[in-house]
Amino acid sequence: MENVFYRDRGGNEVPVPASNNQMLERLFSNVFGRTLMKLASSKPYSDLQRMAMNSRMSSFFITNFVHRNGIKLREYEKKKFVSFHDFFLRRIKKESRPLALGDDILMSPCDCKASVYPIGEDSSFDVKDVNYTVGEVLRNEELAKEYLGGWFFLLRLCVEDYHHYHYPVSGEKTGDVDVPGKLYTVHPIIHRYAKVYRENSRRYTIITTANGAPVLVMEVGALGVGRIVNEHPHIGSVTQGEEMGHFEFGGSTVLVMVPRDTYIPSEELIANTQDGYETIVKMGECIGYENHS
Repeated sequence: MENVFYRDRGGNEVPVPASNNQMLERLFSNVFGRTLMKLASSKPYSDLQRMAMNSRMSSFFITNFVHRNGIKLREYEKKKFVSFHDFFLRRIKKESRPLALGDDILMSPCDCKASVYPIGEDSSFDVKDVNYTVGEVLRNEELAKEYLGGWFFLLRLCVEDYHHYHYPVSGEKTGDVDVPGKLYTVHPIIHRYAKVYRENSRRYTIITTANGAPVLVMEVGALGVGRIVNEHPHIGSVTQGEEMGHFEFGGSTVLVMVPRDTYIPSEELIANTQDGYETIVKMGECIGYENHS
């Protein structure tokens, strides 16, 4: 059974909505359910779901979804939503997400449940007892060498989160690189059945800061997420806190990788991950500091 608590940044336990675990536990407990989930992870299914969520009829699901997931609509810009998809792409009020800015700060690009993992000298790291290598995630063994001994930030967005993501640092970015793949759920239970961060569709870019640190930011598609939409897919200068893009309907993940001796994760993120907890983090919060040692 998956952990039934998150932790907040003060170390307090926060219950995970029971339905989040129970439904997936039932689906993955038998061959029929796992087969259905594989079908649901296909691109055609995501396209069909996107069409349904763009319909005016889908707006009737919004009120129940807000109540069930405890979404605070007062934090968002007021408007009348014409579809569930329109609601899902709602924009946050600037004052609802204060930004921790600075050349020595690694800012969280998104609302998320965060975990952090050290990257070993052999390029490997473990997520929920599943071993990955940076080369597998990037499908680029040469680039992976730059991140040996660094840190891997796994920032998992749930369906109730704000689904726009922002630049964690300022600097010069490369063009986006697409890595084709499947669209499995990114819920922690999936790690029993698939190496999701090696198999899912994803996209990444590298932002080189003024201090020369190549910060890699990767967006991972997931169940129901047929599109990753980036505002600036080409080479250029970007500013910390500026909107980078958004996910269309569904939970998903942003991955951030930093090389050795560049940034160090905040202490509570390291401690909570070691204790087996994801940490509740909001977009704009500090998740790491420049390493001055």
